[in-house]
Amino acid sequence: MKVNVAQVRNREGESVCFDLVEDYSSFDLGTEALSFHAPVHVQLQVNNTRKALLVQGTINTEFKVMCGRCLETFVYPLSLTFQDEWVFRAQATEDQLETALLLDKDEVEINERILEQIVLALPMKYICSAECQGLCSTCGANRNLTPCHCGENDIDPRLAALVKWQSKD
Repeated sequence: MKVNVAQVRNREGESVCFDLVEDYSSFDLGTEALSFHAPVHVQLQVNNTRKALLVQGTINTEFKVMCGRCLETFVYPLSLTFQDEWVFRAQATEDQLETALLLDKDEVEINERILEQIVLALPMKYICSAECQGLCSTCGANRNLTPCHCGENDIDPRLAALVKWQSKD
């Protein structure tokens, strides 16, 4: 995705909006591969604040992922907002050299910056629904699809005496 900021570069207080769509290929997150189910839709508003270009944006897409409980594949929608600071290298302060996206020309390639925002917003584990019961630890059945009675009568012998205990409340 490329954005041209020439319109707002030298006009303090000026802003410009961009509406971009890009197909990203799948990428590896170390423990699993993440594949996009839909194109990445990015909306940006770039504001010139004299010291830098302040970017406010939204990102919308969908991923094809595996549930961390039941191991079924499902589509995970992602919608997020973000803010970013872009500054031309010659005007950058010491702090901006560390945090801002440094620009050398008016046309900016933002694919890596968008991917970074997406990765930061991803959960550690994907869960298909809050009601997902996962897999049985004994027989491996998907408890969302079939009722499983494994372990109902299995009592740890160390805790067997507690079964007989009655509350006096």
